[in-house]
Amino acid sequence: MPSDRVHCVECREPIPGDARICPHCRAIQPSPLLDVGVVVAGVFALLFGVVLALMTVGTSRLLGFVLLVVGFGLAVGGYTRYLDRQAASRAR
Repeated sequence: MPSDRVHCVECREPIPGDARICPHCRAIQPSPLLDVGVVVAGVFALLFGVVLALMTVGTSRLLGFVLLVVGFGLAVGGYTRYLDRQAASRAR
């Protein structure tokens, strides 16, 4: 089987690597750009949260800590999702 083929997330049938919709079950395939977007948004929220938490007082500082926690979760979660997809594609 050529290496440019991947498996559908729903029916597990082999499909072309650039297909966004499975020709067998019509399921929409997830985009790898979504993972990149989540990681970039997480890093931005993390950095902005650090700045707010360190350089402000009151409610803004609390908002900074919340952004720091949410940004960390998004960045780490997006990266681990990417690693899980890579491991699943190598296991097939």
